[in-house]
Amino acid sequence: MNLGIIGAGSLGTALGERFGEVGHAIMFGGGASAQDAAERLGARVGSNAEAAAFGDVVILAVPFAAIDAALSDAGLLRGRVLWSCVNALKPDYTGLAIGFDNSAGEEVARHAPGARVVAALPPFAHAIASRQLGYERELAPTVFVCGDDAAAKRIVERLVRDLGADPVDAGPLEAARLVEPAMMLAVSIAYAGVPRDVGLRLLERTSPEIHV
Repeated sequence: MNLGIIGAGSLGTALGERFGEVGHAIMFGGGASAQDAAERLGARVGSNAEAAAFGDVVILAVPFAAIDAALSDAGLLRGRVLWSCVNALKPDYTGLAIGFDNSAGEEVARHAPGARVVAALPPFAHAIASRQLGYERELAPTVFVCGDDAAAKRIVERLVRDLGADPVDAGPLEAARLVEPAMMLAVSIAYAGVPRDVGLRLLERTSPEIHV
């Protein structure tokens, strides 16, 4: 699959490296950081618009404050699968800029009218880069997948599995209002005091049928 990645910070670079290793073709969009990532990983590089045109899936991995500029540069994305990896974190990671009545995923959809937006926050960049997503008892972290287009969600779920994580359908795009604060909790735990390597995992048990 061709993947256009807009944003070549730690997360975008880690995603590009891991997806390239499992056989996907990668193009980074952006400036100097995209050029550096592409050279290091042997990937393609271009403008945000070129990366968006290249990708069967467009992956947005930029800070919350950069959504507008990044998507303006990407051009029209109507009908395209747009995977938002953006959480509405404040620049200093002390909390969320928005939440509960709005989400970064929904803001991405507003800035990319007609795109098939799926919000799914990946594991932390350092965990993806380490290729060690098995935590205690080798349980993979959960990635909650939110979106209004069922086919687009299935595509993103496949990519989440390619990372080694466990995708869970969390419902419509609006459900990102709940997922993003949960991931903020993980950030606050991971970086409170001594840094910790943490992930979230949804545990499920099928109850035996109750006969009355």
